[in-house]
Amino acid sequence: MTEIAEDGRVARGFRTREAVIDALFDLNAEGNLTPTLEEIAARVGRTTRAIYHHFQDKEALAVAIAERQVERHRVLFAARPLAGTCAERIDGIAEHRAELFEAVAPVRRATLVRMHRSPELQRQQAAMASHLRSQLARTFEPELAVLAPGTAGDVLELLDLHTSWETWDRLRTWQGLSVERSRQLVAGLVAQALEA
Repeated sequence: MTEIAEDGRVARGFRTREAVIDALFDLNAEGNLTPTLEEIAARVGRTTRAIYHHFQDKEALAVAIAERQVERHRVLFAARPLAGTCAERIDGIAEHRAELFEAVAPVRRATLVRMHRSPELQRQQAAMASHLRSQLARTFEPELAVLAPGTAGDVLELLDLHTSWETWDRLRTWQGLSVERSRQLVAGLVAQALEA
């Protein structure tokens, strides 16, 4: 086989792999959180066998889409600590979480369906939760530093809860609130936790 033919096959394989991940993103965004391999294959115009060639199983596909999600939203996932007055930092955290959680919502919901069976997805989610918690601790370090250690720990727990995906999803999905109203409520909860 010539080097050119080999390069062409590798490029086609890469395009197929990317098309499968894109199709899964689209299906998740349309509300299909558990598409079958047949649905994914139909979307990309390939066979299920071609999908298995690139992804060993559905968990491998779920991990690949989670990794792509991080690539797509790298700046949001960076979750750097925010500066400014306390009020500006509160608004900044609420805005960051609104932007992040709205961007990742379809894939996040699909990930939750599979996470209980996937140690790798559990690891990814735990790492992200820890990263977001660290952002809170660094952003509100001035306010936490003046509290007694036990109180500071409790306040950080509340901040973590109030700015979590679970809180955001409840506000948006189960309570049917708008992005802006949800953002305002999260900012209010953060302010209350810091005032306590």
